[in-house]
Order: sequence, then C-alpha cells, then structure tokens
Amino acid sequence: MARRNAGVMQREGSAGSVKDWSEFDPSPSPKLAYSQSYVAMRGLLTSVASLDPVVMSSSLKSLWAALSSHRHARSLERPKSKAVNWKRPMVHLLVCFLVGIFIGFTPLFSVDLSNKMDSENEMLPFDGDVVDRQMLELKSTKLEPFAAETEAAEEQQLIIVTTTSVRPHQVYYLNRLAHVLKNVPPPLLWIVAEWPYQSRETAEILRSSGVMYRHLICNRNTTNIRKIIVCQKNNAIFHIKKHRLDGIVHFADEERAYSVDLFEEMRKIRRFGTWPVAIHVGARYRVVLEGPLCKGNQVTGWHTNQRRGVPRRFPIGFSGFAFNSTILWDPQRWNSPTLESIILHSGGRGGLQESRFIEKLVEDETQMEGLADNCTRVMVWNFDLEPPQLNYPTGWLLRRNLDAVVPIT
Repeated sequence: MARRNAGVMQREGSAGSVKDWSEFDPSPSPKLAYSQSYVAMRGLLTSVASLDPVVMSSSLKSLWAALSSHRHARSLERPKSKAVNWKRPMVHLLVCFLVGIFIGFTPLFSVDLSNKMDSENEMLPFDGDVVDRQMLELKSTKLEPFAAETEAAEEQQLIIVTTTSVRPHQVYYLNRLAHVLKNVPPPLLWIVAEWPYQSRETAEILRSSGVMYRHLICNRNTTNIRKIIVCQKNNAIFHIKKHRLDGIVHFADEERAYSVDLFEEMRKIRRFGTWPVAIHVGARYRVVLEGPLCKGNQVTGWHTNQRRGVPRRFPIGFSGFAFNSTILWDPQRWNSPTLESIILHSGGRGGLQESRFIEKLVEDETQMEGLADNCTRVMVWNFDLEPPQLNYPTGWLLRRNLDAVVPIT
C-alpha cells in the first residue's frame, strides 16, 4: 500500500513538475500558435488582394513563422505517432498554392506600375509632339458625335465612270485623274471602261493608282468614236445594274480637269445634282460657262453657248451632273421608267445625247439640286489638249527618228 501511494504521488508530482515548467516555457501554446497562423493567413490574403509585392513577401514570412511555431507546439502537446503525418504535405501544398498565386499576378504589377508612372506625367509625347493628357482621357460619350458624323459623311459612295482608249495622251489623262481621285476620301469606286481591249499600260496605271477600281472593256468592232463611247458607258451602266451598286454616279471624262472639292459636293446629292463647267473654246483662250443658274440649291435657269441646232431640254454635258445609282436598278423608289430604257443611244449630236439621257433620270428642274455654292463655283474645266493625228506608240516606246541630229565630235 505504501509503494502504491508513493507511485501515485510520484506520478502526480511528475505531472505537477511538468505543469510548473510549462509556465516558464518560452514556446507558445497550440492555441496561441493557431491564432498567430490565422492572423498571418489573413495578412497574406490582404496583400494578395492589394497586389503589393513587398507586403505579400512579409506576409509569407509571417505565415511561415506562425506555421513553424504551431507545428512545434503540437509536437510538445503529444508524443510522436507512428501513423503518417498528413499535415506537413498540406502545409507544403498551401505554400505552393500561394506562391503560384503570387507568380500569376506578377504581370499585373507592371501594368499597375506603368499606370502610376503615367499618372505622374501631365504631358505625354506623341510622334515628336506634345499632347495634353486631358485630350487622351476624353470619355467615349464625347467622341460619339464625331464618329457619327464621320460615318454619315462616308455613307455615300462615289461611283466614277471613265471611258478611255489607247492614244498618245492616254497615260497623261489617266494619271492626272487618278491623282485627283486618290485625294478623295473613301468610299470611292473607279469604273474604267476601255476599248478595244484591256491594255497592259492602262492596267498598270490602275494598279498603281491606289484607288479601288474595276476594269471593263468594250470590244465592239467599230471605228465610230461616238458609238465606242456609248458602248463603254452602257457597259458601266449594265455593271452597276447587275451588281446593284449603291452610290452617286458621275461620268468623269479623263480629259477634264477636276477639283477635289467637287467630289465632296457630290456626296450631298439625293437624286440628281448639277453644277457649272468652264469650257475653253477657240484659239484665243476664250472661256464660256455651261451649266445651271441657281437660287439656293434650286435650279432656275441655264448657262449655254449653243447658238444653232436643235435646242436641248437640259443644256449640260456629262461632266456637269451626277445622280443616285438606285435610279438605274430600283425604279419603284423614284417612280422611274423600266430599267432597260435608262441607257445611252448613239444618236444625237450637239449635246442631245446627254439631254435625252437626263430626261430619263428626272422630269424637270424641280428634281435637281444645284451644287458648288449655289452654282457659283467652277470646279471642272474642259481643255482641248488632244493633238492632231498621231500614232499610238506601242508600250510607249519610240523606235523611229532616234538618230542624233547633232552628233558629238
């Protein structure tokens, strides 16, 4: 009985000695270590949310120290077990997960830092110039009206029809007109109808013009210039009808000198628009006007140089008007005649061909729109620069008369 009591007292004493020693043990208790781990975890999550690398690094160190103290406290609380300890791999997995989050958010640091650097600069360089920061920070609502105006201005497509044929001044005429059309804002389609075949020189000019184009041909076997031009223009009209091209059609003669502003005026046309044309006549450089007289945009009369012959209902040429292409393939919209009747005919001289064609597009002047500052600006000039009978040099190469007139001695 004495031994048993002594043993009991010894176990109680030993337990008491352990209890007394724990009061002076500097290692934290398991509950305290758990609370430190919880605080460290919250700090790490906060640093991850703030995307601050310095705070995140310190939070990782605090979490690691808290987990180490927690593991040490748990080891003192109970003896080691022979069973597999699964908490250590879980801790390693958690650390790897947090490191992965840190690496995944790394690209965002550069964006954030760049934004901070940009915010420090009040002026930004742009193409060698200085742009106000406030101009770059305009809201999208302020830019919407400008975008709407741009789209409205570019809605109306221009369909420019040009007839051409191989002759000495062809390259000069086409290149001059191509440079004008290149300066016209898109959309613009240049339909070039050639006779009697698609020449290599014309195709090269069109490819290098920088203008959207379609190259048509009229292979009619005739030498009558009037019939050739009618064939070319009718092929362009049939092409517009077939493909239902929507826009403003103008027959731009390659021999005319155009102002770029005229093509911008054409975009205002709803049905049929007209303007004055300056014509150079005679050998004394006399200039006459041909085209409408206007009051506002309403046509009230006509300039004409016609002295004899059959009077024309509409005394203007092809270079003095443009019209909506839907008249050609949508007659119900304009209460127009059938599609087959809106073509050119080779009969009629002295401007009758143009006048008869216009009569199929409009009924009278009330359906016309006067352009170019109430029909006061001249933006088309008709110069007669075509030389007398000259042979067309094939490939623009001269093979004759190449002998030296003054040889070098």
